[in-house]
Amino acid sequence: MSATPRATDNEKIGERIYRQVEEMVAAEKITRTEAFQRISDASTPPRRAGTVAANYYRIARLRSDSSVKPRARKSAATTSDVDAVLARATASMNELASVVRAQRRELDQLSAKVAQIDKLRALLKD
Repeated sequence: MSATPRATDNEKIGERIYRQVEEMVAAEKITRTEAFQRISDASTPPRRAGTVAANYYRIARLRSDSSVKPRARKSAATTSDVDAVLARATASMNELASVVRAQRRELDQLSAKVAQIDKLRALLKD
């Protein structure tokens, strides 16, 4: 199957969902979210409410529906953002290394004490 028929099928589904949501919201005075859920529950084959919403908003954006805000675009991380993240990560790694070294020293001390206790037990058994 070529890409064009698939796109046409998607457009038909999106248009149908858009129309259904608009009719439900106008007639029943419900929110779009409720309409998405109802359409999701009634759909065959089953669709998730998020999929219904994605179809609705895709068509709404194509129609330049003024009640639908355009998607916010994520800006690329700036160098200062990356530097700040790296600085926090480095500080966290250094702190973790310090904690691990302290635990290692404590374990060594405990091991030495256990060895002393074992020697004392051996002496007491004799």
